[in-house]
Amino acid sequence: MCNTAHAEAPRTTALVPIKVRAVALATVAVLACGLLAGRARGQVVVWSKGAWSWFDDPRAVHVGGALGKTFVGWIDWNGNVTIGAYDPRFGLLTSYVVGHLFHDDHSTPAILVEPDQRLTVFWSGHNGSEMEYRTTLAPDDITAWTPVEQIHQGIRGSNGFTYPNPALLPAEADKVYLFWRGADWSADFATRAPDGDWGPARELIRSPGERPYVKVADNGADTIALAFTNGHPRNVLTSVYYIAYRHGSLWRADGGWITRLDAGPIAPQQGDLVYDAKATGVPAWVWDVAFDRRGRPVIVYATFPTHAKHVYWYATFTGRAWVSHRMTDAGGSISPGTIEYEYSGGIAIDHSNPSIVYLSKQVPGGWEIERWSTTDGGSTWHRQTVVPADGTENVRPVVPRGSDTGSIGLLWLRGTYHTYTSYRTWIAFSK
Repeated sequence: MCNTAHAEAPRTTALVPIKVRAVALATVAVLACGLLAGRARGQVVVWSKGAWSWFDDPRAVHVGGALGKTFVGWIDWNGNVTIGAYDPRFGLLTSYVVGHLFHDDHSTPAILVEPDQRLTVFWSGHNGSEMEYRTTLAPDDITAWTPVEQIHQGIRGSNGFTYPNPALLPAEADKVYLFWRGADWSADFATRAPDGDWGPARELIRSPGERPYVKVADNGADTIALAFTNGHPRNVLTSVYYIAYRHGSLWRADGGWITRLDAGPIAPQQGDLVYDAKATGVPAWVWDVAFDRRGRPVIVYATFPTHAKHVYWYATFTGRAWVSHRMTDAGGSISPGTIEYEYSGGIAIDHSNPSIVYLSKQVPGGWEIERWSTTDGGSTWHRQTVVPADGTENVRPVVPRGSDTGSIGLLWLRGTYHTYTSYRTWIAFSK
């Protein structure tokens, strides 16, 4: 069993600008546990007080190859919207507070790596009135930033911005697409032209009276994958759907054309049906989407036969059809005694190798994180425990985008998670 000790960095409370916090890795308490398959035994590092939602992405990115830095976004217990950096050359952990909001994990910042390797981060409150963003002044350096700027809604509705998800397409002259849940609970987006100007906000997916939940990933070139539900699984029988954006239009996974992007919002049912809740009577929630090495989409999601029994699934597109593979029971909610019955431990794809998945499941002693790998598209799996349950919760795993050569292989929340505004979790990672 591993025991945790925490070394707390100096507390910071000012808004912006604010001093950078830097901590040598040697001064941060670590756990000497066995780690990831294919990696040498190493350390689990407990970094900082904080949490994140799984619908804000990318939460972590790796820039610069084997000796490059890993950048991570979270919101801490006091509502500081924080970007952290890990430099493996010196074992240095650095963090910078880019803004301040109520301590709601929906306010997690999402990180965009610009073509020149500067970072732009986006964040908003839970149904916030504006989407805020700022950019580092230099590549690979979080010590200096532009002033905070804002994107305004422009769409009628009683709700505001939630869940930023940026994507950059080099094939469109580095045009940026920013997705979020918007004012009328539709999935909305805006685009940033190469000259830096933002276009108007537009609706992408609308499910009247419901709130689609969307996960986003790009292929690094010309295509954006979107996996989504038709609502919240607590409120409606939710299925899982898929569309792709490419060359000005929305497409199905088999290349079938749906509509022009500028034609107005689509209904969820216009996309591919990946999981049909009406056929099973069991709702689902999407957790991640990625492109495999053949350029085909892969989706992981959870279903909820009962409040106490969640099930993880791995869906692949064969070239002709979607096939879902049942992976494992996940246990119950990480928020027992609340209305958040569907808060699973979490499941994440390694975007650099989508045949690898990390999942958090409830076992005797807490929540452990396992690494699952497949060589046949999800039909069979090799499983290994990489973060054992030791009387606490190890939940919401994240693999940094671009981490195939990165020094951080996995991040997660460690501690006690009660609700999205009441958590005592720490950002932890494995080297």
